[in-house]
Amino acid sequence: MRLLAVDGNSIVNRAFYGIRPLTTKDGQFTNAIYGFLTMLYKIKNEENPDAVAIAFDLKTPTFRHKAYAGYKATRKGMPEELASQMEPLKKLLTLLGYKLVTCEGFEADDILGTLAKACEENGNECVIATGDRDSLQLVSDKTSVHLCSNKQDILYTPEKILETYGVTPKELIEIKAIQGDTSDNIPGVAGIGPKGAGDLIQRYHTVEYIYDHLDELEIKDGVRKKLTASKENAILSRMLGEINCNAPVDTNVENYVVDMKDADECAGFMAKLELFSLIEKYGIKADKNTKTKETEKKTLEVVSDFDENELLKNVKPKIKLYISFEIENKELKSFAVLFDGKVYISTDEELFVKFIADSELQKYTRNIKTLYAYADEKNIDVENIVFDIELAAYLIEPSSKDYSDKNLCAAYEITLPVCTDEQNEKYEAFACYAELCEKLGDKIKAHGQEKLLSEIEIPLAKVLARMENIGVCVDRQGIESYGKMLSAQIKELETAIYESAGCEFNINSPKQLGVVLFENLGLPCKKKTKSGYSTNAEVLESLRYDHPVVEMVLRYRTLSKLNSTYCEGLLKVIADDGRIHSNFNQTETRTGRISSTEPNLQNIPVRTELGREMRKFFCAGEGQVLVDADYSQIELRVLAHISGDKNMIKAFRDNEDIHAITASQVFNMPLDMVTPIMRSRAKAVNFGIVYGIGAFSLAKDIGVSNKEAKHYIESYLAHYSGVDSYMKNVVERAKADGYVETMFGRRRNLPELTSSKHMIRAFGERVARNMPIQGTAADIIKIAMIKVDERMKAENLRARLVLQVHDELIVEAPQDESMRVALIVQEEMENAVKMSVPLTADAAVGRTWYDAKG
Repeated sequence: MRLLAVDGNSIVNRAFYGIRPLTTKDGQFTNAIYGFLTMLYKIKNEENPDAVAIAFDLKTPTFRHKAYAGYKATRKGMPEELASQMEPLKKLLTLLGYKLVTCEGFEADDILGTLAKACEENGNECVIATGDRDSLQLVSDKTSVHLCSNKQDILYTPEKILETYGVTPKELIEIKAIQGDTSDNIPGVAGIGPKGAGDLIQRYHTVEYIYDHLDELEIKDGVRKKLTASKENAILSRMLGEINCNAPVDTNVENYVVDMKDADECAGFMAKLELFSLIEKYGIKADKNTKTKETEKKTLEVVSDFDENELLKNVKPKIKLYISFEIENKELKSFAVLFDGKVYISTDEELFVKFIADSELQKYTRNIKTLYAYADEKNIDVENIVFDIELAAYLIEPSSKDYSDKNLCAAYEITLPVCTDEQNEKYEAFACYAELCEKLGDKIKAHGQEKLLSEIEIPLAKVLARMENIGVCVDRQGIESYGKMLSAQIKELETAIYESAGCEFNINSPKQLGVVLFENLGLPCKKKTKSGYSTNAEVLESLRYDHPVVEMVLRYRTLSKLNSTYCEGLLKVIADDGRIHSNFNQTETRTGRISSTEPNLQNIPVRTELGREMRKFFCAGEGQVLVDADYSQIELRVLAHISGDKNMIKAFRDNEDIHAITASQVFNMPLDMVTPIMRSRAKAVNFGIVYGIGAFSLAKDIGVSNKEAKHYIESYLAHYSGVDSYMKNVVERAKADGYVETMFGRRRNLPELTSSKHMIRAFGERVARNMPIQGTAADIIKIAMIKVDERMKAENLRARLVLQVHDELIVEAPQDESMRVALIVQEEMENAVKMSVPLTADAAVGRTWYDAKG
């Protein structure tokens, strides 16, 4: 048999420190649990064991602590956010059918060694999974070590150890005895490090031999003196470093065969920890015949043969309509209605329309954007949608990656009914909609997010659905011609790069480019990665003026990206009607911003003139124009309002140039003497503050010293003291609450703030500062979209909202409506919300997006 022996403490530590903080909706940390199970799954697949033993340390002292009081004395205690995950992890591993092994007085390493020794003696194989190199001493013909690393896992055999260290596995104990181990506080021989220890053991093999023949060894006198002075420490270190293979634990491999007893309980516990992807990965299916803790599971009742008018008549007095639907390519495939505990399914489109168009029925459903798109295509009015499960779940926990019905039921501890017909399994979670909607609704109320859901997200879904249906018109021929021009320039650049570099190579290969730049041309190497020289944008920018080829490579990359992503990419998604129908996502970002895919229109390049050229190919249809309006400095205006800073509020109310005003204050210069470069730097500070920028990043962005950048930020915060107070207070409040929120109640949980790791805590603090600002700006643009759409419909205009890109709205309008629409868009954007500072939007008209932007 083949036993996988897992070093539980080593793997859980690697998981915890390797994965950003993850929490459940109730604040339970789960990143170590998730990482451990993910690593275990990967290792099992690679090693294919017949049995698995997972060893953990106990908190009690071991024989090593008793022999040497300083053993591991320098180690810090386990962080609380990791400690809180240990018991849930152990419980879950047990539910999954794994045997956990502990032994008082011994460490996990000793348990692994004991199991490995037993396997060898009984003709079995053992693979030890650990992140600790101490276990390498156990490697033999029958025992290998699967060493888990952040870079890549390595399987150590005797041959691999000899190749890597030049010694046998057992001799690694001897090396450690001499070099010591700072992590375990094992002293070793003072003054002799890994290289010296390795050399001694390669030549003399054991510590015992070295001390027995110390006067005869061919070594330097200095080394001899160090060995003599630390003899006791070396002998002690030899004992401390050797794994004890005689721990009193069960060594029968057959007793470690993985055996999950209760799939139902296991799936339930994983769901409680919100490890939904792992439930699927581990292939855990609840046993439909098991009982719940209190009662028998209900049986799913699906009815397909019924009187349709009778159902509609019975549902109407209930007011609440729980309905699900399957719509593909804007065509109804089927739908289901939940009534009196039964699921009624149908394909009758006429009945479906009666349900969704009934203004008296309050609809509880999910994926309403798809429903609105279907209804818009069919010219049907969908009435009275009051709840969308996915949107509600997103508002409650925007960091989640899965809002499926089944996972939500599991997360909210809702027991699915038993389904005896596989064909109807897809209705299991739908049968629980009443309970699920109630629990989600309670959470929304507790968070104060009722208006956010009902007045922003649900109406917005209707706007986005119409935008997706309409799409945006593009100039196919223009894109094709532009792509040919780019291809020609790319080809010319390719030739020029080869001439300048003195050889031909794959410009798109970082490895080959690195060799050319740093070996052939001798440019200074700025950064190395595990695969070779780094040639990322930051490195190349720093070398831009060191050799002409660098500038050419940067331009080559820019043109290649434009051609492949935007020219070739856009051509692939132009529909038969000559328009691009992007998919707008409401539940993707953590700040509440809308994102788009297939294609991502939010990423159309605008920073370079060549990139801006792409806007020329987004055009209006025949006889139409594009009306483009965008907010002016919306995030800074939100910052002024939220912080209550009097100076910033005054600047915006007086319609002053905020960047020039800031420059005047930061540089202590009269306003009329502010230079363009001063204004540019003040602008970088203004926007940087919104994103929680530090002196180091600001210095790099604007090309000044860290000291200058620090001075700019300090001067800024001294002048805008309200902003300074906000930045401090919002972090403290977030630490106390565990989350931040926008003006409209949109939340983001911040488990990062309680992390023991400085970098993660710092990230959490940056998010705490900027999320309320970015999120509020995102909410405002959503409100503006809804108001613009409603106003154009109310005035019976033919104009249609076709694009939203960050703080910008684009409307396609008939030529004769353009001025009226420009005024409407500007008015509704500027009056979307009332704040202590005015919102301003600039509107323009043009045949293309490029023309409208000016």
